[in-house]
Amino acid sequence: MTDGIWITSYVLLWLTVVVLALAVVALLRQIGVLHARLAPLGAHFAGEGPPLDQPAPPVPGVDWGTAARTLVAFTSPTCEVCATLRPSIAALARQYRDVRLHTVELDGPTRPVFAAFDVRSTPYFVVVDDGGVVRGRGVANSLEQVEELLAESAVADLRAVEATPA
Repeated sequence: MTDGIWITSYVLLWLTVVVLALAVVALLRQIGVLHARLAPLGAHFAGEGPPLDQPAPPVPGVDWGTAARTLVAFTSPTCEVCATLRPSIAALARQYRDVRLHTVELDGPTRPVFAAFDVRSTPYFVVVDDGGVVRGRGVANSLEQVEELLAESAVADLRAVEATPA
């Protein structure tokens, strides 16, 4: 009789340990997301990138009209900030249904795209509306800065719509 109680309590304790371990892993992931969000606000404009309110250069395989806004993320394989932001940016694309994410990784075939967009540092982000017009751009080192860039581009897009004669 006492052997059954000991075995049952042993199994219950191990189940509790497994549940607690899963909870710790989930909380650690949330801490990572919070860390990516708790950086200075606003994307930094460093005098590079395409001009605002002008047509965006073409990107192979990207049709600007398929989403309300397209977030083009310029990254580099040697960029540590890019590696840190990559998972958060993918989650951001799932969060904003009207935003399509397109990543341009710096390598041989994509160098002309970097040159066309006048991108000299990574991570660099450009927001293009469905008409192919650049609505926001800048260097962003955190998820919060990317979200701020998206918010600013939405406001710029609204201003452009209001300024268009009916």
